[in-house]
Amino acid sequence: MSATPTPSAAPAPQPAASLKDGILGLLNVYIDPAATARYVQLKWSWIYPFVVVSIISIVVQLQMNPFRSQLRMNVPNAPPPQPITPMSQVISACTSVLFLAGMVAFVALLVFAFGAIVDARVRFMHVFSLLLTIGMITALQQIATLIIVKVHAEDIHTLRDLTQQPLGLDLFIHAQGVLASVLAFFSIFQVWAIVMTVLSYSLLGKTSKIKAFFVTCPGWILGLLFYIGIGFMSDKFFQ
Repeated sequence: MSATPTPSAAPAPQPAASLKDGILGLLNVYIDPAATARYVQLKWSWIYPFVVVSIISIVVQLQMNPFRSQLRMNVPNAPPPQPITPMSQVISACTSVLFLAGMVAFVALLVFAFGAIVDARVRFMHVFSLLLTIGMITALQQIATLIIVKVHAEDIHTLRDLTQQPLGLDLFIHAQGVLASVLAFFSIFQVWAIVMTVLSYSLLGKTSKIKAFFVTCPGWILGLLFYIGIGFMSDKFFQ
C-alpha cells in the first residue's frame, strides 16, 4: 500500500522593506552588491529608490529648465518660445518621472526575458527594484552634471553641453560625433552602475558574472543609444 504524499509547505510570506531597510538599501547600493541583492528581494523595496530618484530628477530638471529655454532661443529658424509657467514646469518634470518609471519597467522586462535565456530565475519585481535602486548611482551623475552646468553656465551653447558633461574618459579625450557621445556615456558613474548591476544580479540569480553581464546589458545599451541620439540632435540643430 503506497504512502500518502505529504503536501509541501506553503512558501514563507515575503517580508516587506521597512524604512530602515530602505535607507540602508539606498546606501548599500554604492558599495555592497550582496546587500543590494538581499534588499531588492524585500516586498515594496522599489518604493524607496523610486521616491528618492524621482525627487532628485525633478529638482535637477527644474534647475536645468532656464538653460533649456536659452538653448531653444539659439536654434536657427526656431519659432519664438511660448511662455512657460512654474506650475507647467513642475507638471512636466513629474510627467517625465512617470515616463522614466515606464522605461525602467520596460528595461526590467527585457532583463527578465534575457534571464530566462540563461535560466537565471529572478522575479520581474526583483529586477525592477534592482534597476531603480541602481538609479541611486546615476542620480549622483545628475547632481554632478547640474553642478558643472551651474559653474560653467557661460559655456553652455548646445544640447550636448547641457546633458553630456565630461565625467569619464572624455575628460582626457576630446572627440566629435558618435565617439563623443560614447565617451560621455561611459562616465565614472555609469561604469560604476554597470558593475554594481552585474555583481548584484549575479548574486540575485545565482549565476556567473558573465551571464549576469549578458542579461543586464540591454539596460545600458538603450542608454547608450539615447546618448548617441542626443548628440546627433545637438550636432544637427546647433550648428
